[in-house]
Amino acid sequence: MGNIRQNVSIALGLKGVFLVTTIIGMTGLWLAIMADTGATVLVTLNALRLLRTKPAGLAQKN
Repeated sequence: MGNIRQNVSIALGLKGVFLVTTIIGMTGLWLAIMADTGATVLVTLNALRLLRTKPAGLAQKN
């Protein structure tokens, strides 16, 4: 659940920042589109971290 919260925060945070800066004219629409693509890559990479961990029920018992 923590990973999901991180991913949602990253995605919405970057979208919010670039929405505001595009509306007030500090950045262009294409930069906002590229930032959205970058956010997608970051969220995907963050989600892929879950593949490195084993679920608690499948851990080996000694």
